[in-house]
Amino acid sequence: MSITEEVRRYATRHYGNLVTVDKPRFDDKTKTWIAELKCDYPRVVHDDRSPSERSLNFISLRRLGEIRLGEDFHPIETTTTRETCIKNLGSFLQMWQERAERIIVEVSSNQLARTNQAQSILAKVGMLISRLQSKGLIQEEDIAAFPPTQEAKIRLYLRFLEGLDLARKTEEGYTYGNLFAALRNDSSGNVGAFKTAILSHIIKKRYTTLRETFGISQLEPFVHIDSCYYRPALEAEKLQYWTSDSILRHYSEIYGRKPSLRTGYILDELVAVDALKYEDKYYFGNDQLFTQMLDLKSQMPEVSPCRA
Repeated sequence: MSITEEVRRYATRHYGNLVTVDKPRFDDKTKTWIAELKCDYPRVVHDDRSPSERSLNFISLRRLGEIRLGEDFHPIETTTTRETCIKNLGSFLQMWQERAERIIVEVSSNQLARTNQAQSILAKVGMLISRLQSKGLIQEEDIAAFPPTQEAKIRLYLRFLEGLDLARKTEEGYTYGNLFAALRNDSSGNVGAFKTAILSHIIKKRYTTLRETFGISQLEPFVHIDSCYYRPALEAEKLQYWTSDSILRHYSEIYGRKPSLRTGYILDELVAVDALKYEDKYYFGNDQLFTQMLDLKSQMPEVSPCRA
């Protein structure tokens, strides 16, 4: 039996039919045959307008592990175990879920910034934005005048804005950054448009920081429900038409949360800000946004799980 046949037989016997192997190569240094494990993971996507039709798509997964055989074609200890291979597969799928969310947030930040919930983000930094807009400077003594706990939070938010080029540290305190000035000029004096632009930029660039550092998670259900539509559409690479039941069932399966009265409200909000479309009982994607999402997906490097 050839080395190619041997590694294929080993892969089928130990990892199942979904996992395949690359062509084995011989490592002269270790005197071992090495074959990378890979998988084209199947995803079935449906369109509610034609319930009997199913679109079968595949997520290409590489570097799940390795089969290592000695010169006698017997496996050696460093061969990836079945358990590790399954763990790596799960890790990859989770990373793809997170990547899809990042794509959706980046492309839909203008729409998300117009939701009512986005105002909770503005409430945290609104005082600072207003002061920079009206006075152009937040002085050190103004910051120090607050009680210690509140002062610490204000300084944290100012550093957050500084990292986005919305504020800039000076000897006197903080002034506005270059991006702040550019967004203000682009809004042509429209305060509402300016604040929405600020919010959009914060969401696009610092969505994860808002959740993990500041504990601001009000937008998370909006991103999750939006993702429940767009992630399968990204996998199929075409817009789908889904009823609310299909979207919310997917939401429950992916995030483990039961739909509630609020989830219906969130769907309405996403339609109101043009993140999703709705017609004749079906929800479908914003074609312009979806085209941008596909472009961003194609530009991203391959996602691979970390090896154990």
